[in-house]
Parts: sequence; C-alpha cells; structure tokens
Amino acid sequence: MTTTRELGTQPDRVRAAHQKLAPVFDQIAATAVSREAAGELDRDAVHALRDAGYTTLRVPEEYGGAGLSFEEASWFLVALGRADSNLAQALRAHWLHVEDVLSRPADDPATPEFRDRWLRRIGEGAIVGNALTERGNVRGQTVTRLHTTERRDAEGHPVRVLTGEKFYSTGAAYADWILVSATDDDGQPVSAAVPSTAPGITIVDDWDGFGQQLTASGTTRFASTPVPHADIAPPGDGPDSGGRVAFGQALAQYVHLAVLTGIGQAVVEEGAGYVRSRTRGFSHGAAELPGQDPQVLHVVGQASSQIFGARAAFAAILPELARQLQAESDGRILPEIDVDRLYLSVYQAQQVIAPAVLATATAIFEVGGASAASASRGLDRHWRNARVLASHNPLIYRARIIGDWEVNATPVERSYTVGTPGQQQ
Repeated sequence: MTTTRELGTQPDRVRAAHQKLAPVFDQIAATAVSREAAGELDRDAVHALRDAGYTTLRVPEEYGGAGLSFEEASWFLVALGRADSNLAQALRAHWLHVEDVLSRPADDPATPEFRDRWLRRIGEGAIVGNALTERGNVRGQTVTRLHTTERRDAEGHPVRVLTGEKFYSTGAAYADWILVSATDDDGQPVSAAVPSTAPGITIVDDWDGFGQQLTASGTTRFASTPVPHADIAPPGDGPDSGGRVAFGQALAQYVHLAVLTGIGQAVVEEGAGYVRSRTRGFSHGAAELPGQDPQVLHVVGQASSQIFGARAAFAAILPELARQLQAESDGRILPEIDVDRLYLSVYQAQQVIAPAVLATATAIFEVGGASAASASRGLDRHWRNARVLASHNPLIYRARIIGDWEVNATPVERSYTVGTPGQQQ
C-alpha cells in the first residue's frame, strides 16, 4: 500500500510489510535522481529491498515470506514503481517467477518438489533475473542451446551446458539465479535456471534505451555454462512459454501496468511538491505565487485525476488475475470466454494507464518555468521511463485486438513476440 489511510483497513500482515518497506521506498525515491544521473546499477538498493522483505511478499510464511495475497502484494509493486521504476522493472522477472511457482498446477507430480525448492531459495534471499529474449528471434526459434555432455553430476545425471547469447535480460545483473530459454540437442524448447555466478556467464550492461536505463536489460552470454539437472524444465514451464493462461502476457503486462501506475503517482507528487516550493511567479500569471494560481492548480488537479483513473484501471484487473492464478494452481480448466475476458481487461487497462501516465508526465511541466527542466529535479525521467515501458507492447496493436473483439467477437490474442506475423503460431 502507499498511504496511511489505505493501510487502515488492511490485515496485520500488510501493515507489517508496509512498516518494513516504507523507509526503504522513501530512501530509494530520495536517491532515484542521483542514481540515474550516475548511471550505475545499484545492487545495494536491491539488497535493501530484499532485506526488508520485498522479494518475499508473496512467499508463504513457512518459507520466510510475508504471505500476502496477489492483490495485497500488487500495491507494493506500484509503490516501488513510484519510488524508482528502474528497480521495479529490474525485479520483474523475480516477481513473475514467484507467481509461476505459486500457480503451478497442484495435480502436477513435479509441482511439490519444484515449489519447495524455489520457495526455499527465494525465502532465503535469492533474487531471480532472466535471459529469455534474443535479437530478431521468432517464437519457436530460440537459438541458445542446451547441450548434453559426457560429464555426470553427483546423482549420475548427464551435465548439460548452455551456449548462446541473450538480450533484454532484465535484472540479470542484480540476480542470484537467471532463468533461460533454450533449445536442446534435438531442437526442442526447454527452460533452465542457472546461478548467476556459474562458469561461462558474462553479463554486459549495454542496454541503451533513453529510459529505464538502470534495469540491467542488456546482453547475457553463456559459454558452456553448466546447468543443474533439477533446474531444467520441459516446454510449457517457462515464463515465456504461454503454457498456462494467466501466467503469460496477461501477467507480464500487469507488471508493466503496475510500474506505470507508480510512475504516474510520482509525477503528481513531485509536480505538486515543485509547485509548493516555487516562490517566483510569472508577470502574466493569475496569482502572485504559482501555488495560488488557478491555472497551475488546474494542471495539477487534472494530473491527479488522470492518475486516479490509472489506479482504478489497475485495481480493476487484480481480482480477475487473482482468480485465474488460483484456478491454475487448482488445476481447473478455464472456459475460453473467461480467458478472453481476462486478456481483454488487461489490454483495456493498458489503453487507459499508459496514455494517462504519458500525458501527465508531459503536462506537469506546464506548472513551472525553466527550472522545471533542471536535471537536478529529474522530472524528465518519468516521461522517458514511462515511454519505454509503454513501448514494450505497442498500444496500437492491442487497441486493434480490442476492436476486433468488440466488432467481430474475434478471440483475444494471448501471446506477443517479434517477427513476421505469418511466422508466429
């Protein structure tokens, strides 16, 4: 949660988590501008979040976590997006992996061992990053190879090794474990997890976007990197597989929307703070001080209202996502119409949240003069970060999908990748 008022009606576990995390969020927000100006990955900030319980919010208490529900934890994701969207995005793979672990079908024989292994790791402080995407790849054409060698581990299993290169490996430089998509010797897709300190791994911070610069979203190379036998999974088990309904683009987009909503809150709060601090007005202003100028107040009021709408749109998708995740954990088959409506609601929320945040991050500069553009304030980072986040899944395609549903009842697309449309499955 983000305000004392909102906490008043929350369970004790939520208030306890807030008490631990609020000071960390405040410190991260206070240093966000200087951190971005320095251009250096801040592992200390990530470790502070871990130590305060952010990475274990959804982990059950018996494994050392806070045991929050999906909806309860989601607002902490928004709060970190408000404090520093770089860090919220950098931990996206970790957040998604926890949901992957928790939503595994209970009737799958592999689930208990997989669940126990990962919840123990994460409960003990492990942070997860990813190396899933390759430049120019098309679904089903993952190039990174998972080879079997003649070596054997302590249990007699063949030792497999990863060889290849990934890009957009968000969070890998902050992580203890890296999730990797690959193909095996027979050309079949598999998922693997490797310790970030394993031999043959090189992580390069070469992401050159004008926003979200500190998300560690650059290149990861694997040169005969050994993979623990227990951490190799078949197709349909990875976060890029789409093998389960909610654990796919709906959930992946939800993280972007949470972070965007947090950025919007930061814009309003920092914009209002900037207006309060100003002691010099314009000769053609409507009041002596900007904080009394009705036109300036109008801009702030509109910004506040737009982000209120963004928060409402984000809140609207949470119950349905939570239901779908629980259904998958229960091993229930979901009606196609329910799946369509889930994805439709997430895509509709995207059409509300992203434009609102982008518009607000631009309009807030109308409340001040040249001082609003000072690099020391860093107000520009909000638009840059929001613009990069909103570009991950272009709004134009999602709007077309929504329209096709409304007009033609065409089933809602549930996957997203790059490449020629005719090549996608």
